[in-house]
Amino acid sequence: MKIKNINMDNARILKRRYLLIIFALIGLMTSCNTDDIKTKNYYTFTGETVASFCKSKSNLSIFYRIINESNSYNMLSVYGHFTCFAPTDSAFNAYFVAKNIKYSDLTTEDKQTIVNNHIIRNETKEYLTSDFEEGALPTPNMSDRFLVISYSNAVPGHQVILVNKSAPILVKDNKVHNGVVHIVGKIVEPSEDNLLSVMKEHDYFKLFSQAFELTNLSDSVKGIYDYSYKDPSPGADRTNVVGYSVAVLHTKKVGYTIFAEPDDIFKAQNINNLEELVEFCKQHYGTQDLNDYTSRNNPLNKFISYHMLNRQMSTNAFIYSGPNTSAYAMDQRYEYYETMLTKRLIEIKAGNKINTLKDGTFVGVNESRSNLDGMNGYVHALTKVLVYDENNMVTDVLNKRIRVDAYAIPPQLTNNNLRWNLDDIRTISPDFCGKYLKFNPACKIILWGSNSWDDHQADEISIRGWYDFTLRLPPVPPGTYEIRFGYNAVPWRGIAQLFIDNQIVGIPVNLAIGGSDPTVGWIADTETNDNGVENEKMMRNRGYMKSGNAIYNSGYNITLRQAKNDLRVIVGTFTFQDYDYHYFRAKNVEREDGEFHLDYIEYVPVSYLDKENTD
Repeated sequence: MKIKNINMDNARILKRRYLLIIFALIGLMTSCNTDDIKTKNYYTFTGETVASFCKSKSNLSIFYRIINESNSYNMLSVYGHFTCFAPTDSAFNAYFVAKNIKYSDLTTEDKQTIVNNHIIRNETKEYLTSDFEEGALPTPNMSDRFLVISYSNAVPGHQVILVNKSAPILVKDNKVHNGVVHIVGKIVEPSEDNLLSVMKEHDYFKLFSQAFELTNLSDSVKGIYDYSYKDPSPGADRTNVVGYSVAVLHTKKVGYTIFAEPDDIFKAQNINNLEELVEFCKQHYGTQDLNDYTSRNNPLNKFISYHMLNRQMSTNAFIYSGPNTSAYAMDQRYEYYETMLTKRLIEIKAGNKINTLKDGTFVGVNESRSNLDGMNGYVHALTKVLVYDENNMVTDVLNKRIRVDAYAIPPQLTNNNLRWNLDDIRTISPDFCGKYLKFNPACKIILWGSNSWDDHQADEISIRGWYDFTLRLPPVPPGTYEIRFGYNAVPWRGIAQLFIDNQIVGIPVNLAIGGSDPTVGWIADTETNDNGVENEKMMRNRGYMKSGNAIYNSGYNITLRQAKNDLRVIVGTFTFQDYDYHYFRAKNVEREDGEFHLDYIEYVPVSYLDKENTD
């Protein structure tokens, strides 16, 4: 049978199998840290490379000297995908004056840090200016810090691209064999400041930084690494998981995001000092522990906590912006995160609109005052005062289908650049995600990503072995909800027993059964007279739904609703009396090689079911 005669679902399965084989072969290749590159193992270009480009430019002589003396020349001469922000000699001279040092004062370690701060090494691509957008570049530099891109129109008619808000790109997109070089007019220095210091450096955050410090919440956003994490594979960058060579993580980073009102935004609400801010907070958060600002029950403390997330995100990382969203649904993209005000969610929609009401009002993000980076996170400026308004959140913002990507729940996946990372396949140890995702030692985790797979936001958590895992769901307001999960049915899936809050739910679900099976009853919308309405009802009676039209496979130009093997299982209907966490658990009950596809979860208030669309 020729490939052109295979139906679309089988073709996708076949392509996926090929991709898995390719990933496995890639994983078998030699892997090493950038510090350990041996040139004899790599092809060295005879044409221009990042290293030779810097050597050839007279105005980059100091940077070239630093490359040489930090033993980085060989690394920047071999095959790879390097993005280099090369500072000019003038930039270095200004740097030496500002630091009151001479070149001779630089140690070898200093020189290596300078190189690492200016180089991004990606497995598959380098970053041209056409790839830039306001916010952080997707891959950290070799110092493991993200570089922030912003734009300035200080010179009329001339847009300047800035790196980390201060280093202008003077000459862009110099393509070389192993990457691209952008020449910059200032040294790129990732901030070593904590987030409180970052706010204090900007005079428009005076009141918020005062409240932040007074509540002692500044102590809650310290640190860069979780030092309790034990390296599962010391000395090895890859390990074998069910036959695939996958990348492992040797460290676990922590990170934070703070939304803050500038002083002028407070003043627009007649809030001019701390006393007036406390009075405002009492209206929304009560009067408990009024004399103790450090109490998590204090209204000012609650106000500030609701502005904080335990994950590091620039403004272009709040919501998915890749190609696997239907073109017509790009403005409908959204994400939900739990804030550091315990058990309270924040919604962020396309355009970085926070807690959008049905009448269209929202709290916005001021890009020009945002992406202020500290050593472990970002501060972003708001356009209105942000509060958790109980009535608006319960009856409006959260009174809808809440679809949450599995990767969006554990902050560890965001803080360690695992979310939306399509460059490699990775694994995590049982303790990596802490209370957010727990699994037994027999569970084998693979983190996939591809624009050509049937996945929400292009990534999935593949769970193998005799798994027994529990995913902590985001806390929602009290009420009665239908809970579902989405997946792609293929032959290598297994049978799982499901649980909610550790209570068994129904009979085990066979994830290998596709939509054409009579127990599912999938019929394409285009093959019905009512665009699939009755078919959806019949599927619901069997415990299934089609996937959503908003979710897209850009490799095949098809929405997941159009694919018969992309389904949602209706786990059940549940009534919750209080704001609290709820837990989705699945246990393998069939065979060791039966896979669970953990992609996305949905909460839907039962009162909203008749209003729900096909997205």
